[in-house]
Amino acid sequence: MKKVLALALALVMCVSLAACGGSKKESEGPKRIFMSAAYYTAPYGSPLMAAVEARCKELGYEVQIVDGEANGDKQLTQVKTAVADGFDGIIYWPGDSASTPPVVNYLNESGVPWMNINTLPDDSVIDDCTIVASDELQIGKELGKLVVKYYEENFPGEEMGIAYIEGDSGSSYTIHLTQGINEVLADYPQIKILNDHQYSNFDPTLSMNIMEDMITKYGDDIDLVLCQDGGMFQGAYNALEAANRLGTCGIICQGQDLIVKDKLLSGELYASVAQDPTTEGSLSVDVLDKLIKGEKVDHWTYTPTGPIFKEDVDKFSWF
Repeated sequence: MKKVLALALALVMCVSLAACGGSKKESEGPKRIFMSAAYYTAPYGSPLMAAVEARCKELGYEVQIVDGEANGDKQLTQVKTAVADGFDGIIYWPGDSASTPPVVNYLNESGVPWMNINTLPDDSVIDDCTIVASDELQIGKELGKLVVKYYEENFPGEEMGIAYIEGDSGSSYTIHLTQGINEVLADYPQIKILNDHQYSNFDPTLSMNIMEDMITKYGDDIDLVLCQDGGMFQGAYNALEAANRLGTCGIICQGQDLIVKDKLLSGELYASVAQDPTTEGSLSVDVLDKLIKGEKVDHWTYTPTGPIFKEDVDKFSWF
């Protein structure tokens, strides 16, 4: 009798364990990725986040993307919540470099696989991050080279004045683009940036207002307008159009917005510098997928960049 009871008890335990195992497997479900996007409403952000969502779907991940509002404290709260909620991986798009150390340190201590996209972290923690981003300094140098090319074609031996509109004062992108431009222009003292820093926070309307003010202040001294992205270009273009200044000065920007493509083809925009948000968003998921699987990845995966002229538009994706 004892043997029968023991056998019955063993069978019950086996069934119970099998049921527990089956229940756990069913409850696991698909892996989940969380993204805190600082520039949720920026023109560059929409295709980037769409690419993140599309690549997650292809790889079998569920994804949740939230608006970080370029606020470091808010983003820290968001990633803490994501860790507590058991997300399998995190994509962090910072609003500015200075706010990144607390977030980076927390994420590294959490043990959750994560990566940094687009905006570079502060130098104090940059070596502690896995990054997918363009070489921002190189983008600035590419813009500087385009300025020099425009100068040599239109003002050789003369002076040339530039109205320059930047993004966000705390953004690594803004800082490094300006640094790269200045490094190139240092050898060309006859090319002068007319204004002090004018930050539009990547907002087309604010960029338009800044351009209106600079048209009033500098007038015919503006030979070239230089903008750090396509949204700012759109605002500057609208201001030039309203002031009947289109065609009286050149325009150069960074970006692959549809308006950039349109104005390259029309000849109203001299040139742009590529930075593909679709490629960047997709790469970020690929890198994070490897981290989740425990695979080794490069410290920095670069988003391709380079100059775009009218004849190059069919070689690039546009948004």
